[in-house]
Order: sequence, then structure tokens, then C-alpha cells
Amino acid sequence: MPSAPGKAEKSARARRPRGSINPADIIAGAFDFFRDTPVEQWSIPQLAAHLDVGVTSIYWYFRTKRELVAAMTEAALSSFYERMPPLRGDDWEGLLRNFFLDYHRLLAADDLACDLIVRQIGASGDETTARSWPRAQELFTALADAGLPDPIVQHAFFTLSVYTQGFLLVERKGRHAPPLNAAGSDDPSSELEFGITNILRGLRPLLETPAPAQAQSA
Repeated sequence: MPSAPGKAEKSARARRPRGSINPADIIAGAFDFFRDTPVEQWSIPQLAAHLDVGVTSIYWYFRTKRELVAAMTEAALSSFYERMPPLRGDDWEGLLRNFFLDYHRLLAADDLACDLIVRQIGASGDETTARSWPRAQELFTALADAGLPDPIVQHAFFTLSVYTQGFLLVERKGRHAPPLNAAGSDDPSSELEFGITNILRGLRPLLETPAPAQAQSA
């Protein structure tokens, strides 16, 4: 008796043999499959079906979705670090402005990498997290060489980090929405730069040396 067409088709599509997939293949497949899916909606069984493997083949390397997300974040960060341009700027304001404009430009081009990296960089506001980022460490050193005290360096970095991350998230949400002002700029980076410039202006008074206190007349 001939088998049903659906059954024959299912049998013809054999899964990969056990051991034929490695962590790099899984991570690459996850980036491809989850490209337009929020992290909260990711599913290991769905990824396994996409890769034509059993779920145990993925769980062999990544016991939980959290471990897979961590591995993908590490891969995204590694690529991001390599693509981040060298520092540039004539003074401390130029260094900070160009750093965060480059930061925005790279992450705005890849929604999934943006999600993963912003989650990691924004997960903690402590100094250790920032200094583990090679280019950020270079920025901290350059700002110190430019005469900025360490507390102001940290304050400037984290303030601009939060602003840029928030700008990225808002930009993504409104990407397909009609502009509120038809006369406004079509270049998001110009709006970002305007905000960064205002933040830098707000930092200038922190660098001013207070005048010595005048003795009160008797």
C-alpha cells in the first residue's frame, strides 16, 4: 500500500546525524533564524527544527536558552569590538562625541546585535563592565590624558551610554512610523549628535575650577 504523500515527504527530510553540528553552527543558525525575533520569544525547539537537528543536539552545548544568548552576545561583542573605529577627536568633547556616534552607527545597522550588546553593556553601570570593553578602556585613558578627572570620565561615559542606548531603542520603534514633523531632519545621527552636544555642554561646568573663597570682611 503506498504511503501518504505527507508521510513520504517527512521521511525524505532526514535530520542531520548526531554530532554533525557544532557550537559555531548553532550560533550562526540562531543569528539567521532569530534575526527579526525578540529575544523573549526565542525557542530552542524552533531553532532545532530550523537546523534540522534534535533539541538534544543543541542542549548538548547550550543547556539553557540563557547560555545560548550569552554565547551569541559574546560573538556579537567580538564582532562589534573589531568594527569599532579608532578613537578620533581634537579634545575630550570630540573624543566622546565621535565615540558614541560610531557606537550608534554600528548598532543601528543590526537590530539583533543591538539587542544583545545593549543588554550586556547596559546590564550593569559599574566601572568593571565598561573597562572590560577594549575601546572604552582606550577612551577612558585618552580622556584622562586630556585632563578629565576619573569621576567625570565615568559620569560622562555612563550618561552618554544610557542616552545612546535609549536613542537606539526609540529609533527602532519609530523606524516605520510617519515623521512627527515633515520639516525635521531625515538623518537620525544629526538628532543624536544634537543630544550628545547638549550633554557635553552640561559637563563643561563640572570641569571649571572653583574660584577661591573670599574671606569675609569683619
